[in-house]
Amino acid sequence: MYPVAADRTIVECDWLFLKHVVESGKDVSRSVELFDRVNRQDFDACERCQPAMSSRLYAKGGVLVPSEHHIGAFHAFVQERLDAGRPQ
Repeated sequence: MYPVAADRTIVECDWLFLKHVVESGKDVSRSVELFDRVNRQDFDACERCQPAMSSRLYAKGGVLVPSEHHIGAFHAFVQERLDAGRPQ
């Protein structure tokens, strides 16, 4: 995930398979298609929530999905960048 603005993030997804899976010639397209579909649904949910993020209730951040560490890490990354740009 690459934040490019307060309301815009570029997401790049890679699907990694063990070397022996790739070399075996197994068809991984169904796995890729499934996770692509799930990701697109997640992106849609995020886009629907984005307009409300400008609410003053989120001025100091908010709880996203604490059980998902990558979302929490992304949130912390963005918050650090936002804090770095604020006057002290």
